[in-house]
Amino acid sequence: MNPVRAAYLSFGCLIALGLILTWTTGETHSALIILPMIAAAGVYTLSPQIMWWHWKRHPPDLPTDLAPLLDRFDLYRRLDLAGKREFRRRTFLLREATHFHGQAIEEIPPDIKIMAAASAATVGFHRPEFLLGDFETIVLYRHYFPTPDHDVLHCSELHEPDGAIIWTLNVFLRSCIEPRKYLHLGLYEYGRAMLLLELELRAALDGLALDYPQIEKLSGFGETALKEYIGLEELDLTAITLVLYFTHTEEMKVLQPEAYAGFEKGLTSVSSN
Repeated sequence: MNPVRAAYLSFGCLIALGLILTWTTGETHSALIILPMIAAAGVYTLSPQIMWWHWKRHPPDLPTDLAPLLDRFDLYRRLDLAGKREFRRRTFLLREATHFHGQAIEEIPPDIKIMAAASAATVGFHRPEFLLGDFETIVLYRHYFPTPDHDVLHCSELHEPDGAIIWTLNVFLRSCIEPRKYLHLGLYEYGRAMLLLELELRAALDGLALDYPQIEKLSGFGETALKEYIGLEELDLTAITLVLYFTHTEEMKVLQPEAYAGFEKGLTSVSSN
């Protein structure tokens, strides 16, 4: 049962009991009225923390109409039943831990929230502590946008000082739905966030990052096309390689076996520590 709702119900019963006793006996039972009201106010203030504590111990599964969205993620499809259950648990918790803000967007669609959370769950699936530090904010635009850090129109950015990831909504969604046609922006930016938190892993993977000709041969994503697609001149090749590790697994095994083995070892060694 929802612990916040259960607490409100208990306090409501105590308050009702206090009012009934006051009415029937003629004596004021203030302790049964005031103390539960104070406690209820405390529960209201702490309800996000209480719900988070509850969800970590008893995470509900995703709604049946949203769970199929996870099939867009290759990692999820490859997992066994227990692994898929853990992936859904993490996706739920990451969605609840993330603050979504829309610029000229009144309401963020539920499928966008799931796609973002599943992206974070994918890149951090090797981590026992899968929350990605202070990267808890997603900002979504309807169009390509400039920012103080990048005064050009672009569709994807990681803003480390604010722990924010910024995307153009339709471009982000398209990359999640068709990751073999478009670089998966969810995996790209959450991959960059994860590598900022794991400097040793970043150092190990930097030496295995593919260059642009290798990336194009493996995925068909050319240097010019990638830069025009995102809108920035400087891209993170290690993060792009990490994306391809998840979205073009079989091609990477065949064409870049050393890089694939290195990424596999790097991620696996973290999970075993």
